Amino acid sequence: MALRSDPAADPLPPSDPEVSRPGALPGPGSPVSRAEAPSRTIELVIVAGILLALLMGALDQFVVLTALPTILAQFGQPNSGTTVVTAYIIASTVAIPLFGKLSDLWSRRNVFLGGLVVFVVGSALAGVSQSLPELIAFRAVQGFGSGGFFPVGIAIVAVTFPPEARARITGLLSGVFGIATVAGPLLGSAIVDNASWRWVFYVNLPIGAVGAVLLLIALGRLAPDIPRKFDLVGSALLVGWVGALEYALIQVTDAGWAWSDPRVLGLLFGAAVALVAFVYWELVRAEEPLVPLRLLRQRIVAVSGTTTFLVGAVFFPLATFISLVVGIALTPAGASSADTVRNVLYALVLPLVAGAAIGGPLVTRLSYRTLVVAGLVISVVGLFSLRGITAHTPTWTLAFGFVPVGGIVLPLIPLGFGIGLTFPVFLLSVQNEVASRDVGEASGLVQFLQSLGGSISLSALGSYATSRFNALDPSPSSVCSTPAAAGQPACLPYLLHLPSAEVNAYGGVFTIMIGLVVAAAAIALFYRGRFLKADAGGGSAIDRPPGPEEEP
Repeated sequence: MALRSDPAADPLPPSDPEVSRPGALPGPGSPVSRAEAPSRTIELVIVAGILLALLMGALDQFVVLTALPTILAQFGQPNSGTTVVTAYIIASTVAIPLFGKLSDLWSRRNVFLGGLVVFVVGSALAGVSQSLPELIAFRAVQGFGSGGFFPVGIAIVAVTFPPEARARITGLLSGVFGIATVAGPLLGSAIVDNASWRWVFYVNLPIGAVGAVLLLIALGRLAPDIPRKFDLVGSALLVGWVGALEYALIQVTDAGWAWSDPRVLGLLFGAAVALVAFVYWELVRAEEPLVPLRLLRQRIVAVSGTTTFLVGAVFFPLATFISLVVGIALTPAGASSADTVRNVLYALVLPLVAGAAIGGPLVTRLSYRTLVVAGLVISVVGLFSLRGITAHTPTWTLAFGFVPVGGIVLPLIPLGFGIGLTFPVFLLSVQNEVASRDVGEASGLVQFLQSLGGSISLSALGSYATSRFNALDPSPSSVCSTPAAAGQPACLPYLLHLPSAEVNAYGGVFTIMIGLVVAAAAIALFYRGRFLKADAGGGSAIDRPPGPEEEP
């Protein structure tokens, strides 16, 4: 997908009635000068509208993770939580390139608002869900809508604001995810403790409505006037191979299909064929590819893309599995599962934010390889410690009342910090090394691969954990896992054994994650060079001959 950074690259006829109306921004038909720049008030309104949408999408993931054990307990299916999260991430992954390409063809504002409407409708439907399959389906609707927020929001900023404002606003939008990691678990536990879990989804309705109104008031259509083609074949192949793969994994997880089942094998074979066809089409036949796979021929993009795919394959499942293990198996008696999950998640996400904040400046001082490998080695230390947790592991053991010295939170600190260190490298290395005309597409490709790694891994590892859980589960979950079953003597063996089954089911998953991180570190060894700031002439590192340390 193309996130244009050059206003002139996306011209708009000055006669566009929606852009030229009072209160709307000037179209990007020519470079935006200081005189043409939006007024401070309009700028604030536009940024506020985009921020609300991004914050809503980012918050939703952490709010739902915190409330997930409570939701699953009500539906009586404690071992089906991964599918609730997987459905969202899969739909979002597929939607990212689709919305990005559509914003190059149609009105950027309307495409952004379209994603916002889809997300809000999905939220409303998720809130009224009466069964777990309904909730999973509506979470997929939410995820599809969220796929348009960040890429199209960044594109709107790129074609609307002058260069001096662009960097400031883009940094502000990126900071939304740091806010969400802190506020999301707090909001999720507050909703579960004081209202129905359904408000986890209903809270999105007023936020989305306000964001949509702000953008309709202040922002013109931003419709490009250069005709482009939509990659319909590439879109169909992308949906086909991702859908077939994920459906097979979900059926193994939720419907109990065996890996040797002909239906599973057929779906996996179909996914493989569609994937090969997708790669061939995008590289050879597509005039305007949906996903710019050609950029993977460049060493820096290939290394960053592959490494971030593997890191995404660890981080997204990790946050989900931790919330399930803590909420179902490790919450102390008498404590709120939502509050406990919230506090444990903080031990993962706060070091993650700190690592990303430190990694940003460090990427200008250390080589890409040094920083990524160091971060991954630190994260492996945490994963090794997670392998040793049992049903009797405390959530935390504190010294001096606030210093973690034991419990499940202790390994999460280096794990989150190490992964956080790597995050700035993936995007910055690509943006700094590719030609300026490819910056937007390369950035979008890296984001897509990270999300794809998370969605595939969450499905695959969730299927593996569910298979282990079912082998250890002494009683039907649908009968004995509801709150009403607590007083039934027949369910006592199940309720006593549930924590051990849950922890043991995910113990093997953490071991697999170590292998994924080690593989990512091995690939990161192929990084070359370091971040070089623009020279006096404004060129990036790719615009001038490489120095000795950049030679492959």
